[in-house]
Amino acid sequence: MADLRNLVAALPILFCATPGSAAEVSEHDYFGELPIVLTVSRLAQPLNETPGAVTVIEREMIRRSGARELADLLRLVPGYLASGYNGANPTASYHVPLDDYGVRNLVLIDGRPVYSAYYLGGTADGMMGVLLEDVERIEVLRGSNSAAYGANAMFGVINVITRHAQDTHGLEASVSTGGGAIRDNYARIGWGGPAASFRLSTGRRSDSGYANLYDDKTISQLHFRADLRPAPDQELLFSAGVVDRSSGEGFADQPGNPPRTRSWQNIHLLGQWRQQSGAGEELKLTASFNEETLRERFTYPYDASVIVSGDGYGRRVNLELQQQTQIGKQLRAVWGAGYRYEDAVSRPLYNTDDPVALHEERLFGNLEWRPHPHWLINAGGFAAHHSRIGGYFSPRLMANYLVTSQHTLRFGMTSAVRTPTLFELASDVRFYPQDVVRLSGAGKMLEALLASAHQPFLLYKASGEARPERLRVIEFGYFGNLSEQRMTLDVRAYLEKMEDLLAKDRRANVAWYVTPANPFGIPAGVAIPVQDFRNTSGFRTRGIEYQLRWKPFQTTEIWLNQSFQHLHWEEVGNRPFPPSQATTIAWFQQLPAAWDFTVIYQSLGSHSWGAGSDPLPAQQRLDARLAKQFALGTTRLEAALAIQAANGSLPVYAPDSEMRLERRIWGTLRIAF
Repeated sequence: MADLRNLVAALPILFCATPGSAAEVSEHDYFGELPIVLTVSRLAQPLNETPGAVTVIEREMIRRSGARELADLLRLVPGYLASGYNGANPTASYHVPLDDYGVRNLVLIDGRPVYSAYYLGGTADGMMGVLLEDVERIEVLRGSNSAAYGANAMFGVINVITRHAQDTHGLEASVSTGGGAIRDNYARIGWGGPAASFRLSTGRRSDSGYANLYDDKTISQLHFRADLRPAPDQELLFSAGVVDRSSGEGFADQPGNPPRTRSWQNIHLLGQWRQQSGAGEELKLTASFNEETLRERFTYPYDASVIVSGDGYGRRVNLELQQQTQIGKQLRAVWGAGYRYEDAVSRPLYNTDDPVALHEERLFGNLEWRPHPHWLINAGGFAAHHSRIGGYFSPRLMANYLVTSQHTLRFGMTSAVRTPTLFELASDVRFYPQDVVRLSGAGKMLEALLASAHQPFLLYKASGEARPERLRVIEFGYFGNLSEQRMTLDVRAYLEKMEDLLAKDRRANVAWYVTPANPFGIPAGVAIPVQDFRNTSGFRTRGIEYQLRWKPFQTTEIWLNQSFQHLHWEEVGNRPFPPSQATTIAWFQQLPAAWDFTVIYQSLGSHSWGAGSDPLPAQQRLDARLAKQFALGTTRLEAALAIQAANGSLPVYAPDSEMRLERRIWGTLRIAF
């Protein structure tokens, strides 16, 4: 913090000659109206009236951050950890790094959920299926929001809102190249008028992943968006896209998980119609379709006749009707109903060629009541019936006390749910070793025994008994719009209790094979338990986090994020845990002659990503970006140079491996006309 104080003290000296200094502008030039967000209650609300803490990352900040991936951009949000079990699968987790795939965050792109219906419900693949150049803003609710969106919104909602097609008329292109085999490109064309506007954008990102690992990736995308106005009171959005991703997987020192190439394709469609019949009155109908296809296979290292595969595909159809209404001068509401259908087809994962499916029907609503000019009450809930686990309900009750127009206190409680995925409910992963001699020679006694008995080697066999995870939250917060100090301050304090946490487990009371007398050294009568998913006791956590956004000059903006957390597991064992302290400082500086400079510094305490793994040591990371803008008539150009991990390479995910996030430097040239 001493370094930060020195930095702040030096700012007037460094930039007193910069055009637009503090003496030349008013407070309104720094802070106008507060951003209006939709993510928390589904009602449009300014930040000081939302029933939860929200971080908004605007389009300019996305560009100036230098981030290439959405997961990396989330380092600008308090409480989020960005990592990945390899460099090809960046993911982000809020508070507790429970999994590799980002299962407990709901990610929406223009209202379309992007979690996987095929495997473990992860969002890592879906988060890479967006071009950051097309994004208008990202709204991140820090905290549970099952009361508005149901399952998957357990630890927060990442709502990615892409640009309206009318705002992207013309042509734009960019190319990036540099260290780590970075080769990125992007192109966009937009056309139309007020009644009908269209955008077609394409992009490709590729790099070599972490050091000392086979995890290079290439992502190619094509997206289309149309914004139509069929009537003065109606809007119609249609979007479609195709994403093709190829990535390296596996580890050279793990015979059962060898290096290989993974291929993932995604096709998505979204249609959204809305009608605004008056002030506070809106009807919205949304329909989306998502299909993902996975191709991943390798030869079983102990028997060349066996192919281990994850091939298959998953689909999701989502329908939703939502109505917003102004009931009275001090009372408004939003309510709706929806239907979701998911299926997966994969013999390797489910031991059948037929679709494995589920469906869910839901009702949701939120009531916003202002009984007094200083009080705002939000009460809402989400009720659903799941075809495999039955019904569940997630309520929320939050109160905002507007002390003045600049100071707001909020407090309340909510309950969140994550329903089990298809894989957790119905997986049946097995393969059949054949080569007994090679297996025995390799010392793989169990596989040799199964091969001799013509029995499958069962990796997973879900019992279907998994129940929903539940998270109960008590939250306190403060939001300050401190215009005289030219800053906003958003503080969130919380008490959380996770119950019925789902985890992989060998069910000792359910055996899928009992060994006979055999020559392989395994005693007869030994029961081989099923690898299943079961509910465990969970954990309790408490903490406080804040985000300070300060604009001391018209050309300077500083973000300071800090989080402090304590986590206690109910069951003793080597469990993942978050850093007890994390700090991020981002400095966005406009310089004379159209230069632009950004520095992002992050400090993390010791933390662990996976059960059974050793903790990562405390670490610091420094990123920077320098850019220069040009104008040639109506043509706009920008040349930028970015550096990642400028302070040196860092261990990532697992400290006992050789994989590291290395220092990288790359350049970007962007042109728009």
